[in-house]
Amino acid sequence: MDQSDSTNGSQQSPDLFASTQRTGGDEDRSRLTGAGLCAVSAAGFASLSILGKLAFNADLNLVTILSLRFAGAAALLAVYLSFFRRRKLFFDARQVVFLILLGAVGYTGQSALYFAALERNAASISSLLLYVYPAFVALFNWLLNHRALSAREWIALALAFFGVLLTLNPVRILQSAGSGSIDLLGVALVIGSAIWYAAYIISIDRFSHRADPWVSLVWISLGAAISFTAVGAFSHTLDFQLGLEGILILLGMVTLSTILALGTFLAGMQHVGPTTASLLSTLEPVFTVLLAMVFLGEFLTTIQTVGGGLVLAAAVLLSASRRHSAQST
Repeated sequence: MDQSDSTNGSQQSPDLFASTQRTGGDEDRSRLTGAGLCAVSAAGFASLSILGKLAFNADLNLVTILSLRFAGAAALLAVYLSFFRRRKLFFDARQVVFLILLGAVGYTGQSALYFAALERNAASISSLLLYVYPAFVALFNWLLNHRALSAREWIALALAFFGVLLTLNPVRILQSAGSGSIDLLGVALVIGSAIWYAAYIISIDRFSHRADPWVSLVWISLGAAISFTAVGAFSHTLDFQLGLEGILILLGMVTLSTILALGTFLAGMQHVGPTTASLLSTLEPVFTVLLAMVFLGEFLTTIQTVGGGLVLAAAVLLSASRRHSAQST
């Protein structure tokens, strides 16, 4: 990261989040650090599927949970950074406004398109189509940053996509396709969601070198909280009577699915770039299946095991040393 563009908050960041030019062993360690952070992020996002299922079983309101999830993350992280890490939260006003808008428009827009798609198609079809977003990230990265995929990354992209296909129960996907039950508008909506999410990631990456990733997360979360609260207020769907079970689920979403997941993704992207970070995020369905086995009593089929292996192979391929490259994608 160009230190002349750093905020006070980012100057106090630990080396874990630094993004300076590296060669040789330093670059290798940086890539491995970034890959590890993105893997942790994928596990954090996977926990959202489990917690979301528990929330639905507890009859919790979706808009309320999303509103409180991001509001809680913004508040908790702001307190921690201000009082325990002595980070400066307020910096350039235009950058703060940009981050708030990124959270309000970027995350909320992607979620709206995806949930609209879920109303028209099976979750397995929608989830699979959503995971084409790394290809759109690569496309946007090429168009805007003139960074084309290497042969290694093309192979990893193919491995990751087919791995996700196998992990998401391909039999059910083929049955849906064969029965003619796939809604074309639903397909268009989820592809739109993937494009929107890819644009969101590229936007974050273009800004991330100018601010601490954890400070950025405070403002992004605040923007998402404002947006979901506004949706709930206009639709009269906000219901803050959560009960003890709801509060515990919400705390899990705030800490694991938001602060941990989004924070480590932003930090990891500073080390490996948007394309590699998005490809490593395809580990999420693998972690989701594993967490479902542990906490929901679901089982892992042989074909899902193979799919998980392909995604892991893609992650290993992306994490491998590339000493000849001065800058990762």
